[in-house]
Amino acid sequence: MYKRLLTLGLIGLFLILGLNYLLVYPLKQSVARERDRQEQAYWSAFNAIQQFAAQPSPDSEKKAKAALDQARTKGLSKTRQTILQTEFQDLELCYQGDRDSCKKASADMNDAIRAPR
Repeated sequence: MYKRLLTLGLIGLFLILGLNYLLVYPLKQSVARERDRQEQAYWSAFNAIQQFAAQPSPDSEKKAKAALDQARTKGLSKTRQTILQTEFQDLELCYQGDRDSCKKASADMNDAIRAPR
């Protein structure tokens, strides 16, 4: 009786460990790959906007818009898209002379840095 329970327990343990390896591990890996892809798209757009903020020129503005479009096409989350788009629009208005947008742009910058994953 004891040997049967021990054997059944070991089979159950191996079954659980095997299912974990076959089901959970690949799912975890795909989530990690998606997170890395999102991070790369987000930070490339963020850096392009930062270049526009540091040196406002038509060329850097085009690069920032292109980076936002590319991040959108790569499937960046809606929350992150909104944060980056708001920051970029505030910077555009700031450089057109709107003082309130300049103050809001720095607040948006802080939000962009602490963007949710």
